[in-house]
Amino acid sequence: MKKLSPSFANPETWRDNNVPEKITKEEWRKIRHKILNRDNYTCQYCGFKAEKWQIVHHIDGNPNNNEDNNLEVVCPMCNLIHHSGQGCVVQGVVDLYKKSNYSQNEIIQITRKTRAENKPDHEIINYLGLEKKVPFKMDIKYLKNLYGFITSRKPAQEWTQKALEYGYNAAKETKWKW
Repeated sequence: MKKLSPSFANPETWRDNNVPEKITKEEWRKIRHKILNRDNYTCQYCGFKAEKWQIVHHIDGNPNNNEDNNLEVVCPMCNLIHHSGQGCVVQGVVDLYKKSNYSQNEIIQITRKTRAENKPDHEIINYLGLEKKVPFKMDIKYLKNLYGFITSRKPAQEWTQKALEYGYNAAKETKWKW
């Protein structure tokens, strides 16, 4: 698995900011399907496998760089951490901490499992040893040393809620190996 840490994409490259796409939706669907199959529908950061809601992520943050080596599968939880500006500010579901007993990858795995067991945020945060909550700053050096936690707060966008719930429900049926 690849190491995950909070990050952000340059806002100038966001699709929402009218960055024109250089391929059609149909071309993107074909590329996306190819990458999902290549990566066996498995998140490259936490190992979560699912045939729904997985994201094909642009590693360099450029939505027009659709080369195979720039694309990877990530789950919605890891995507919110990777795009922590989106997770913290736009969606409002990610909190950042200075200390943890676990790596960011493990935080995602444990949070998914314990959320599937209906554990409340404060119990999960305590178990993970998350301490010293801090605000989001658009500064890669600052974010690199932090840990993101996906809270149970309702995200701003409904599709994010559906994707997260799907993952939690799938985790109920999966026996994770730590």
